[in-house]
Amino acid sequence: MPANAGICIAPPVSKKDIAKPAPKETQKKIWKLGDRVVPGPIPPSLGAPEPALDIWRGEVFGKEAGLSLQLDVIKPKACRGQTVPIAVYFHGGGWRSGNRYGIYNTIRVERKLLYQMGFAIASVDYRLSQQAKHPAQINDCKLAIRYLRENAKKFGIDPNRIGVWGHSAGGHLVAFLGTADEKDGLEGPGLPGISSKPQCVVELYGPTDLTQPVGENGWKGITEELLGCKPKACPEKAINASPVTYADKDDPPELIIHGENDSAILYLQGELFARKLKQVGATCALIKVKNAEHQFTPYPGYLKISPPLARIRWVIAAQFFRYLEPALRGDLDVDGRVNLRDFVLMCKQSGSVGAGMDGSPGPEWWNPMADLNSDGLIDLRDMTLLLGVGLRTSK
Repeated sequence: MPANAGICIAPPVSKKDIAKPAPKETQKKIWKLGDRVVPGPIPPSLGAPEPALDIWRGEVFGKEAGLSLQLDVIKPKACRGQTVPIAVYFHGGGWRSGNRYGIYNTIRVERKLLYQMGFAIASVDYRLSQQAKHPAQINDCKLAIRYLRENAKKFGIDPNRIGVWGHSAGGHLVAFLGTADEKDGLEGPGLPGISSKPQCVVELYGPTDLTQPVGENGWKGITEELLGCKPKACPEKAINASPVTYADKDDPPELIIHGENDSAILYLQGELFARKLKQVGATCALIKVKNAEHQFTPYPGYLKISPPLARIRWVIAAQFFRYLEPALRGDLDVDGRVNLRDFVLMCKQSGSVGAGMDGSPGPEWWNPMADLNSDGLIDLRDMTLLLGVGLRTSK
């Protein structure tokens, strides 16, 4: 830990910096983030209703062996005419099941937080392991990102503000999107010359190193189905299908969240990924969810998970807020203002490390919004940057 970690020096405080309650939401309230209108409320609320949405359903982004690859794009109606950031979701299901419709059911809360702050969301289908073996799945996911960039004007999205997230098998694929570059030979056909690299990644309990134990409860067979062979019998394929293989210092910031008691995909997988990212100098954070099985189900069942599910949902959204929305820079509590409360929160985070060099986890209450220097460490540099943001926004 650097010598200046943990140092808090209070900035000058004016009357308008004194903490005030956020404005209450009303039906006529117009919420603004920077210079654009968003659905709100600000700060985003887990209990607020979902805003009205425009949906592009069944957009065909590619064809493989007679199969149409499709995605949906969803954007708040309040953001019509705007160019907005987008978070792209990739479903789980062991590479053998699931589809893009999961966005409408299983992760309603996370997407609602993003809609409130004026984000678009996409949900992507990819070929399953019964239809094609690796690298078909990552080829499809990369093509989907290139398609969104190519059609950014159609959807009103910013091609330079794309984040990705996924759980389980989807976590494996978004980890891949973060680490595999064009030189790694996994782009697949279609739309050459367009980058498939996202600006940030949220990886939820996904397998990242298929050369190591993945999980119990049948996951050995599922991995074999993806590769078309047993990993020990085809180690070169297992290496090729592992996101850790391609990690380098230029990878986008990765947030990894994994349950400590996960038997489907062992917590070891999150630890191995964080360790590799740290070793190559990439920015990452690992949150270990205590008492959590796969999908953050409590285990043992009589215990509560920590951090709680509400916090997990918030930090997922916060990773996208931090790296895709410049208007929220320095706004640690995401209330639309940079003031004394944000500096207090920065002081509380001071000295935090997102992940250790050995892959050890960061604090349960890691806040991506505090990592202004984007290095996975909260220290005096972040405090200095926050003070600069506060001075600019107060003019």
